[in-house]
This record gives sequence, C-alpha cells and structure tokens, in this order.
Amino acid sequence: MPIVNNIFSHSELEDSDIFISLNCNTLPLSHSLTKTGRCIVCYCLSGNADIEVNLTKHIFVKSEIIMLFPNQIVQQKKVSDDFSVMYFSISSAILQEVTFRFPPSFINFLQYHFYYRVSEDMIREEQIRFSDIHKKFNDTKSFCRRELLMNLLRIYFLEMYDRIRKDDLMHTSFSYDRKTELYEEFTNLVIRNYKTNREVRFYAGQLCISPKYLTGITSAISGYSAKQWIDDYVILELKVRLKSSGDSLQKIADEFYFSDLAYMSNYFKSKTGISPSEFRNG
Repeated sequence: MPIVNNIFSHSELEDSDIFISLNCNTLPLSHSLTKTGRCIVCYCLSGNADIEVNLTKHIFVKSEIIMLFPNQIVQQKKVSDDFSVMYFSISSAILQEVTFRFPPSFINFLQYHFYYRVSEDMIREEQIRFSDIHKKFNDTKSFCRRELLMNLLRIYFLEMYDRIRKDDLMHTSFSYDRKTELYEEFTNLVIRNYKTNREVRFYAGQLCISPKYLTGITSAISGYSAKQWIDDYVILELKVRLKSSGDSLQKIADEFYFSDLAYMSNYFKSKTGISPSEFRNG
C-alpha cells in the first residue's frame, strides 16, 4: 500500500506566532512609545485604559474591541484598578496568511478605525470563541494544531468582515467624503515617506491639491495642521528609534535623511524641548 504524503507540512508553530489570554489585567502593549510588530485583537471586559495609536488618543472601555496592526505606533498609559481584557496577538507572517485574499479595503478600514463598541451578548459569544482558540492553542499534542488554529483565526476575521459589512460600517457609520479620503491618503503618504519628505508642499503635490487646502483638511479632521501632523509623526518615529536601538545618533540622522546630526538634534529639540541624547538617556 503506498505511503500517503503528509499534507499538513507545517504542523508546528513558532513560539512567537500566537499569544492568547482569556483574562488579563494589562494590555499587551508597552508603556512607552512602540511600533507594533504584531496584530493584536483585544476585548475590554471591565474597567478602562488610556491608549494612543498613531497620534489618536482613546479611552478603551468595557464592551469595546481594539484591533492593532503591524507598524502602528502605540502606547499604553493609565489603566483602572478593575481593568481586564481578553486578547490574542499574532505575528505579521500569521496575519498575512490568515487574511490572504481579504479585500484591502477591509484591512485599511480596521487600521484607521481601530476600536468600536459591541453588545455584551457579542462579548459573551467572543469569550466562547476565544476559549475554543485557547483550547486548540494549548493542545500541543494535536497533529493538526497549526491548521486548526489558522482556520479558527481565519473564521474570526471572516466573521468580523461579514459583521462590518452587514452593519455597513465601512460605508455608513464611517462614511467617507472626499476630504476624509484625502486625509487618509495624506496620512498613508506620510507613513511611507516621512524619512525623506517633511514638507507640506510635497504631500499636497502628491495629492494634486494646494498646501493651504491640505492644511484645512487636516485641521478640520484631526485638529492638527498638515505640518504639525508630519512633524509629530516624525518625532514619534524618532522616539521609537532612539529608545528601541543602540544605533548612534549619526546613524539615525542618516537614516532619516537629515543633512547632519546638528540639524536632527535641533529639529528634535524644537519639537520636544530636549535633545535626542537626553531623551534616549531619560
């Protein structure tokens, strides 16, 4: 009788691929500014926490979901004494595999609308789902552990997509007018080009609008001028680099295309009140 090839070629998971907790009193986030390297899906069961995601401050409260994606800059601030959450986090490689062939608009939607309220009934349903994922995760003797987990995660994201489309959140609750579209295009451009371009004129040119019109849009939607939004994002990225690596200041200045170290130092100090070295050592 011929030997049947094993179709489950990746039965094992890397230690860092998936983390899951059914009840935790802290968020899986740093208290300092950090760029996420993972996708984090978190439900608040009680209490509240102050968080910041890509310059957006938010109080995370009971019956809310937050969904964070790789490369977003996040910070956990205060949490209440009665704070508790359930969450799972997955590596960027697992996220890519799970959401393969999902419409890009869905992932973009979740990146920009990283939180929303749900009913208590839905929280209870999700607790059952998380328990199932948790059970499969802990069953390390399962021959099909990886495939079972991948399918459960894929079903989770599929049902999330289905729920959002049914509620028409992508087109109604968060309806996009042209100004909102331009704002989101602007922020995307900044995230991709902040190291080499820090002037409003560049981004306005990319969007085929005037710098004045772009500043009017960003001020109306975010409360920040276009220049302030760019500078604040650059400073966030610089803070992450200064705290997360031992690279020399000169190397970081070169990476961010500052003409010299003195220019970067003056730029950083003008926005924060302290020098890069003072921030790093503080």
